[in-house]
Amino acid sequence: MSSAVRQITVATDPGTPYFLRVDFAVSLSAGFTLALSDGISAWNGEVSVDEVMREAKVIKAPMEEYVEDLHQALMGGGQGRGGERRASEGDIYSFDLSLDRLQLSYHKMCDGVSVHLGSLKLQPAAHPLALTREMIGQALKSNTNLEKENSLLLDENRKLKEDHVQIIQELERQVQDKETTTRDLYTHFVMVLNEKKAKIRSLQDALSQLQPTTRLQRTQRDDHISLGEDVSLDSKTETTESSHLSLEPTLLTAGRSTEIQKKSTRGA
Repeated sequence: MSSAVRQITVATDPGTPYFLRVDFAVSLSAGFTLALSDGISAWNGEVSVDEVMREAKVIKAPMEEYVEDLHQALMGGGQGRGGERRASEGDIYSFDLSLDRLQLSYHKMCDGVSVHLGSLKLQPAAHPLALTREMIGQALKSNTNLEKENSLLLDENRKLKEDHVQIIQELERQVQDKETTTRDLYTHFVMVLNEKKAKIRSLQDALSQLQPTTRLQRTQRDDHISLGEDVSLDSKTETTESSHLSLEPTLLTAGRSTEIQKKSTRGA
């Protein structure tokens, strides 16, 4: 069984503070009981599951949506003005109590339109003071639990803020390290690039100095080849002429020998 106690303001009696307790098993859709107290008198009432289903059909709302409205009206929402319970900026919940305090109704104001969520008949409590003390005790216990939960949430929020600050600092440090590394890499790259450029210029200068010497050596080699070809041609000419000169005496000598032999034959 779940139970929730809250202080409400009734629109028909705004000057009197009321305490409302809601008891239910699993969900408000299965029915619930109410206890109302003004600190002196107390009343009890009950809403069955059939009445919950009937009210949902009357306002033509899905059961899930209607139960959510019941939860906001009876247990949730912030305190508004004039007995209103504000769940959000668009939805306003309020309570009305009959003059004889024997009927409590609850409404929803949405976009200026009032929607009747339900009502129940109240019975005077047999022991109003005991019921009032019990409701006040439950309210104080609920308030203590809420304070503990709030304290835990505050501690968790503080830790989250500290973690957030540490994460931001770590991110800033990593950004600075990245910028430093990028500058160092760029500086090293520029140095290497300048060294490569200087080496290329040095090689280009050395190549430009070697080119005139190479041209001169190539010219001298070409001249030497040309001169060698001329000399060889002259040598061939001289050799040919020598061979012709050497052949002429030989032919003359042979002719004379023939003539002498012929003369000798004739004399004989």
